[in-house]
Amino acid sequence: MRQTSFKSLRMKHFSSLSSLNQMPPRTRLKTESSFSHENYLGPVSATPQLMCERIVDAIFPSCSSSTSSSKSSKTKTNLFNGDGVGDEKKQVLVYDLGCNDARVLIAACQKNSNVRGVGVEIDPVAASNARINVQKMNLEDRVEIRTQDAMTVTDVHRADCVFLYLLPRGNEKVAKLLRERMNDRCRVICYMFKLPDDQNEDKFWEKRLMKEVAFEDSRKRERKGVDSSRYNRIYVYGSKRETERREKIRGLVRVAIAVVVGIVFGKLKLW
Repeated sequence: MRQTSFKSLRMKHFSSLSSLNQMPPRTRLKTESSFSHENYLGPVSATPQLMCERIVDAIFPSCSSSTSSSKSSKTKTNLFNGDGVGDEKKQVLVYDLGCNDARVLIAACQKNSNVRGVGVEIDPVAASNARINVQKMNLEDRVEIRTQDAMTVTDVHRADCVFLYLLPRGNEKVAKLLRERMNDRCRVICYMFKLPDDQNEDKFWEKRLMKEVAFEDSRKRERKGVDSSRYNRIYVYGSKRETERREKIRGLVRVAIAVVVGIVFGKLKLW
């Protein structure tokens, strides 16, 4: 039997590494220069495809359903309540800050023919991949990809919805940007990490958090995998209009409860 020496194994290992480094730039997810940028905000990996579908459900909850990953995984349920950013007949502009390969914008456009998307990606290789994917889906007239630092975006006030899949430090930076520039109808969807509030602030994002949905899995599997619901979550932040409407409803509910309690305990006289 032929024996392989340690030296030959080591040479084979280094030659395989060399071939990886010679792969076309388009096959790499991110470039090293992007990691060192002060405003590099997001993770290396793109959003899992199954989560893209669920994120689109969060954008359009009134006309979509999401697959529950609980015990009855085959049951279709609408997990994201609220009006969303519009119905099937309304033009909707979705911004993805840190869009990677643009899969969320592509999924949104495929779900709703009236969606337009703007993807912002600081990494030139990932932005190039995004443009290629958009072209493959014939969505060039509906999705714009920008090779740009998300913190320098000046027209985010146009967005009806902003999607974020960023690291916590990225969310911290973008949260301030959005609070200053987004419009009253804008809904924000976050994957994995919440938008933080400064300690001195008035809990702006905490008040706007309308829904937090956890999922056991982020990919379609034949067999049940490890429960990842602890971190595999989607956070839905309502627009100013949605938040105000919710507070009015809560106020009416509190008044109704007070009236019922008063009647029950005889503290309210009816004329």
